[in-house]
Amino acid sequence: MLLTSHATATRLEAADTLHTTRQTHTVAILSPSSNSCTVPLGSGVAALTDPSFGRKLNRVTGFGMDSLISEAELVAVEKLFAERGLDTPITLCPLADPATVELLGKRGYTVDRFMGCYVRELSDRDLETGDEGGVKVTRLPAEREDEFRGVCVDGYEDGGRPIALLETVARLAILRADTTLCIASVDGEVAGSAGIALLETPQGDVAYFYVDSTLPAFRGKGVQAALLRQRLRDAREMGVGLVYAQARMGSGSARNIERAGFGLAYTKSWLVRRRVE
Repeated sequence: MLLTSHATATRLEAADTLHTTRQTHTVAILSPSSNSCTVPLGSGVAALTDPSFGRKLNRVTGFGMDSLISEAELVAVEKLFAERGLDTPITLCPLADPATVELLGKRGYTVDRFMGCYVRELSDRDLETGDEGGVKVTRLPAEREDEFRGVCVDGYEDGGRPIALLETVARLAILRADTTLCIASVDGEVAGSAGIALLETPQGDVAYFYVDSTLPAFRGKGVQAALLRQRLRDAREMGVGLVYAQARMGSGSARNIERAGFGLAYTKSWLVRRRVE
């Protein structure tokens, strides 16, 4: 059993920071006019993209894990967000330096939401195959990339997020060289999709599960469970020993992740400082 420690948290936060960095750099390639960029902030990074993408692609990640941030550094980053008409959102690991929490309190940050960070160690048992209850999962060939984009968007559309954001998130996953994509089908019909990114951190490689999506007509049929098991096999075949996923605690996604053998490493806080008009 993997015990949550500062070393584990540092590894996961480094993976999250690298994922955020690669997302942002890919947005810059996809949409040069967005002026997307990342700004180092201690061990973490501030990601700035098109303001219409909101906090999904505009936020600070990996904040305060292995170095203290001065108030002047934080104020400079807040100014960058404000210049784009954005509040400043920071995802904060509970194992970050306590002085970081004091600084955020001083700057007027408040808790907006919480996110569960789930982790799982892999073994050769994860290479085993089993009955997927009629769900077939395949790695996505290049000629089916447009199909992935459609499934990803349609699976998320009823969540209320802008279509332009959903389209962009799907296209980022397609473009990223570190990401392997999967498609699930039931009785020959496409039912869901998901991705796995290989993230190399100083503490060791991490397989990051993201862009999970199930079409509404196929929810509750084991589609995401099958996609999770396939990606666990894929990660083990890559030689990775640690898998990481995020989900809101109590959600259907979180329950699927827990059923797949993940444990809750820690709960991450989303803190926000409202910009001054």
